[in-house]
Amino acid sequence: MKNSEYKIRVAQWEAAQFWENYGISSPKDLCLEDIALARGVLVKEGPLQGMDARLIRKGNKGLIRVKDDIPEYGRKRFAIAHELGHWELHKDISQLFTCTEKDFMAKYKGSIEEIEANYFAVSLLMPENHFKTRSQGLPMSLGTVKELADYFITSLTATARRYTELSEDYCAIVCSEGGQIKWFQASDNFMSCFWISPGRKLNKNTIAGELFSHDGACLTKPEKIDILAWSEKNDCKGQNEFIEESIYMPKYQQVFSLLYLP
Repeated sequence: MKNSEYKIRVAQWEAAQFWENYGISSPKDLCLEDIALARGVLVKEGPLQGMDARLIRKGNKGLIRVKDDIPEYGRKRFAIAHELGHWELHKDISQLFTCTEKDFMAKYKGSIEEIEANYFAVSLLMPENHFKTRSQGLPMSLGTVKELADYFITSLTATARRYTELSEDYCAIVCSEGGQIKWFQASDNFMSCFWISPGRKLNKNTIAGELFSHDGACLTKPEKIDILAWSEKNDCKGQNEFIEESIYMPKYQQVFSLLYLP
């Protein structure tokens, strides 16, 4: 096992212990501010420039400051959980961590410390077994992702990434901005057959492309779309179409698209 893989597993295990050690049985019991205080860390909201959150450590005491104008409560919770991950995992590395939205998205790219903190945050907010149990039997849709986000008190982005990460289906979530693909997260099965390139201009034959060309229209109905309108390859024999469901989020001027096989 690579050292980075080992560190990620440690981060996930550390986060899982919080539920057991603090007697947490559901997401509504997971008060991050209280847990942080019990660990010696005070959480405060306030103005920040050039970052979304910051952790300052002095001995066994710490301060997490979260940017006060982050629009979603779920995103603020992820920021706190991420900084708490730094507090638990990186006490011998630095006394100061400053993190941006890009750091909160790190999984394959970025420093190993940011990746570890993200795995810690995801595992703390949406434990794997709990998430799989909650999502079992629910239809694949953005409505299901939103339902899970409401239950786990997490952002649509973080929930969608967790949803595809743990899925055994062929599915992916794609974030587009300004008519271009910004990033995507896919299940292992999806990645074995398809590839979507970040930075590429959206195909006009996708629902997401249509939403940008018409300045958005909220949530769309699922539609069948040619796989090659999204993916640069198709190694899945007998499959020529994705089901695409897209939603325009005017707050961020982004489109989220859920893709899966019929």
